[in-house]
Amino acid sequence: MSIDQAREFIKRVKSDPDLLRQASSFRSREDRRRWALGLGYDFTGEDLDQAAAELSDEELELVSGGSCCGCTCESDYHCGRDTCLDRP
Repeated sequence: MSIDQAREFIKRVKSDPDLLRQASSFRSREDRRRWALGLGYDFTGEDLDQAAAELSDEELELVSGGSCCGCTCESDYHCGRDTCLDRP
């Protein structure tokens, strides 16, 4: 079932800093989903949304490529903080 694959994908990304950094670099959910497909995970965007709904807000931000340090990683702005995964 693809929801199970979405859950496994999220679990793997949360446990691997390199994968987390890569996941944070994508600009869209579809780009992230295609990347996950290349890693062997096959799920729909809806499956990912459902699996992500099971996460805390902080966990969701990390794996969705949202805010990693208070700035928005999907913008061109780089805050420069050491904790920012999207710093130049």
